[in-house]
Amino acid sequence: MSRHVGVDIGGTFTDVAAVDLDSGESHFRKLPSTPANPADGAAAGLAALSAEVPLADVSFFAHGTTAGTNALIEGKGARTALITTEGFRDLLEIARQRRPALYDLLARKPRPLVPRRWRREAAERLRSDGSAVRALDAESLERELNFLKQEGIESLAICLLHSYANSSHEREIRALAEDLLPGIYVTASSDLLPRFREYERLSTTVVNAYLGPLMSRYLIALGERTAAAGVRVPPHVIQSNGGLYPLAEASRVPAATILSGPAAGATSAASLCARLGIERAISMDMGGTSTDVCLIDGGLPAAASGREVAGYAVELPGVDVRCIGAGGGSIIAVDPGRLLQVGPRSAGAEPGPVCYGRGGAEPTLTDALLVLGRLAQAGLLGGEMPLDATSALKVVGERVAEPLGLTTEQAAGGAVEVAVANICRAVESLTVAQGHDPREFRLIAAGGAGPLIACEVAKTLAIEEVIVPDHPGSFSANGLLVSDIRRDWVRTQFMRADGTALSVLTEGLRQLEQAARDWLAENALADHPFVTLRSVSARYEGQDYELDVAVPSGKIDRRALATITAAFHSAHEQRYGYRLSGQNVEFVDLRVAAIADVPAPRRAASVGGRRVPEPTNMRTVYLKQRGAQVQCPVYERGELVAGCSVDGPAIIEQYDSTTYIPPGSTARVEADGDLRITSR
Repeated sequence: MSRHVGVDIGGTFTDVAAVDLDSGESHFRKLPSTPANPADGAAAGLAALSAEVPLADVSFFAHGTTAGTNALIEGKGARTALITTEGFRDLLEIARQRRPALYDLLARKPRPLVPRRWRREAAERLRSDGSAVRALDAESLERELNFLKQEGIESLAICLLHSYANSSHEREIRALAEDLLPGIYVTASSDLLPRFREYERLSTTVVNAYLGPLMSRYLIALGERTAAAGVRVPPHVIQSNGGLYPLAEASRVPAATILSGPAAGATSAASLCARLGIERAISMDMGGTSTDVCLIDGGLPAAASGREVAGYAVELPGVDVRCIGAGGGSIIAVDPGRLLQVGPRSAGAEPGPVCYGRGGAEPTLTDALLVLGRLAQAGLLGGEMPLDATSALKVVGERVAEPLGLTTEQAAGGAVEVAVANICRAVESLTVAQGHDPREFRLIAAGGAGPLIACEVAKTLAIEEVIVPDHPGSFSANGLLVSDIRRDWVRTQFMRADGTALSVLTEGLRQLEQAARDWLAENALADHPFVTLRSVSARYEGQDYELDVAVPSGKIDRRALATITAAFHSAHEQRYGYRLSGQNVEFVDLRVAAIADVPAPRRAASVGGRRVPEPTNMRTVYLKQRGAQVQCPVYERGELVAGCSVDGPAIIEQYDSTTYIPPGSTARVEADGDLRITSR
């Protein structure tokens, strides 16, 4: 047998998914994460899986991780230095001169990842066209590197002015640094991100260097632990762009893993939409620590060329995922103004919610859902994690209900409403703020906690249908099983979008496509079916920011150029509400993505037929609509066959998640086992 395995390590849970490529038979495991050493959680997940799946049969292993994200947020990266052009050492702090909060006089920018003492200057200068104004002074550079060596630097970022146009000076610095500081981790901006915008390129290079040593050690340990567990193939790691890349590449570009786990969820959502024939959907993946929201438009996740993580700019390609601190472990608090808050602080995996009985002392959303009766006291994961309802009632009552003068159930219901409002704001930032009407989309409810509140999110946004996949709690791990191998290339090249650009555009894209083919060959992927996708970043002349537009396959002639510019006008009108048809368009970046196919597993045959479902038991659930507790039927999802329907109020339980169907809604089981929930 040939099996694919995916391990996704989140802030609270580690999810493991395995599938047989031929039969489609799947196995899932869910365990608490191990924040002190995430590789321990991955090893524990594989050990649990080995009881059902021979690990020697694994032919492809994919991994999603929050290790880099957590290190950046918590400030636990390497002792990093920076070499930059003389006069530019403070650009890292100056940034874009934006205030984190416009009206908050006490707001502070995030601490620079490189202290000023370790930001050193190279005596050199290039023009914007790459020509040299001043040659690199190797003697003074050697003195700077020797100083950094005495300081015990672990990692070095190199980012010179206009090095995207001429990388020779950065290459010289890299060679000298590797000679004088053996074993140091080096990131040069011309290797990582050869595009204009000095601050974003600088910040991304520094982030990569800051995470490099830690992520390299982590990924080496992961490879060793998986091999020791019996997995014979090296891991592939999912990037922020939703594609997988080899372990060695992940060690070289750890900044590309900043949104590793959320990107796997976006890929899973796109796969679900393709299977169901859905063009437009909003994916809401709600786990224990956060909720990840992503737009699926035209069957693909919305893309973003850059973002800020923990206040630091990371300008690498990725899916446009909004991550907010609203998960099952989000802490509920009453602020000094007697307003209810949910998140962004989280109880995480350790100690976790109060009801876990592991030392948690602050009420969380999971405690509130247990108080409301939506979660079973018997516990999570099929009873493997029992829940303490008495402690949940006590902490929600004392910390939330009493300060607000509410009943415990009202306070718990209020916490759910606040979480719903937070998620709706994230959805609106992806839809309304970018010219999309959320009413035209379906809502995909994923994650262990997503299906518990998805219907309320959909009602608030006037979305007509909620889709709950067959294994919502393992959604991101499942996304690892349907992801392909991918790498992106970008190059800044300014040109006006007219006939004079044809030869430059054609040659520039040809060179990037050749680099993509060379990379595929170097990584033994040339025999895999693969495609290269071309695009340009375009803007109206005089604009400061640009939009990415696809370049059609085939020869680039005047007709193709007209197609590209027409697509830009349409994209601009969609985003900003207007177009300037008579204004000149210019291209600023050329982009190529190479995507190598990973064989997709078959779907296991589902059970057909129709019958009236029978509840496994009844449970007391608090309904705000009625202001009272009612007896609610509870169904086991594995016993619901294709074609049957369940009317709300009802609860559907399964190993990795629980689905709450409110009054007035009906859930129908589809042929592949997915739930479609609509209002009656």
